[in-house]
Amino acid sequence: MRTLKVDVADCLTADDVYERLLAALHAPDWHGHNLDALWDSITSDINGLAPPYSIAVKGHEQAPAVVSVLLSRIQTVFADALRGKKIHVELRLV
Repeated sequence: MRTLKVDVADCLTADDVYERLLAALHAPDWHGHNLDALWDSITSDINGLAPPYSIAVKGHEQAPAVVSVLLSRIQTVFADALRGKKIHVELRLV
């Protein structure tokens, strides 16, 4: 499984997190900044990076609450993709 590293230490908003995450996934420029769009992209083939992959997120300890909450929700989306669709993706806080 390929491991990607994303640093969110200086992310202040949800959009900041999505920009980092979507860049790591080589998502198209038109990709939405919401959980439904993220689900669609990891369960289809629109990203430049195809599963399996693991995303190691660092810097989350310094990030504001809005970033921490979003990361938790993204972890749930990834876990649902693995459970429900057998798509091997994960997001780990390191």
